[in-house]
Amino acid sequence: MNKRVALTGVSVAVGSLLMIGSAYAGLGDAPGYDAYKSAVKQTFAVQNVTKQMNVTVKDNGTKLLDVQSTVKEDKAKNEMSAAINLNGGAASQGINLYRQDGKQIVKASDNDVYNVIEGKQWKGKAGEHRGQAPDGISAEVENVVDALVGNLKDYVTLSPQADGTKNISMQLSGSQIPAVANAIGSLVVKQAANAEGHHKGVQEPFGDKLQGLQDSMPKLTQDVKIDKFDLAAQVNADNRIEKQQMTLTISGKDAQGVSHEVVVAADFGLSNFNGTTADHVDLSGKQVKTLDVKKHGE
Repeated sequence: MNKRVALTGVSVAVGSLLMIGSAYAGLGDAPGYDAYKSAVKQTFAVQNVTKQMNVTVKDNGTKLLDVQSTVKEDKAKNEMSAAINLNGGAASQGINLYRQDGKQIVKASDNDVYNVIEGKQWKGKAGEHRGQAPDGISAEVENVVDALVGNLKDYVTLSPQADGTKNISMQLSGSQIPAVANAIGSLVVKQAANAEGHHKGVQEPFGDKLQGLQDSMPKLTQDVKIDKFDLAAQVNADNRIEKQQMTLTISGKDAQGVSHEVVVAADFGLSNFNGTTADHVDLSGKQVKTLDVKKHGE
């Protein structure tokens, strides 16, 4: 929504880096990694699914942001619908998103206008322009991540259950967190704090509310490091991830030298595997505004 990436996005991205590492690294004889990698691949193979996610951000124990969302995605039809609620301090924002008929449609809860976002990067066949790697890249990615992850696989535990389900977990703290992850996390957080510029084409539908939510996030610029990362996944009898919790703790100082401990907690739930249909919106008779992202630059 904005080139100045909010700390929520940064933190979840860093946490995802560790999660992806545990998912795709070469596993050798690590049963926890092996089970998690298998479940991740089986889950991604599902053509449609309903996802529920709750993300909270706390700074020195005070909740700054709460994001709740429900997403219905259909890969085969290249369709998606999402209902998102963001609450932070005195500001809150509801957002409805739709991907249908080759278009992105965005509506803020406090506005009757449906914004239709057009532009080359928003169109294409299923899977195009959405960050999916072309065929043949996955093995190379696995090799690179394997080199970065190193011995993280030693920290993943597997607990098979009598009913065929599995519990998989990983807890990292202090020196257990690889130096490369800390270096990347520190760099990304600092860049997010210092970056300027707005992606006006997507920011426009929401006025100043999202900017206000982002500005409330602490901007860490000094002594930034990842203190702790926890992952817990519940895998069903069909070898698909049904629930997953991630918690990421980052510490550092802002430009004024004030110390912060930022905790980002993400709780994911997946359901209705291969039985989900994305919601559609009928724009007939509604207020519609067309936004061309190409006019606003990157």
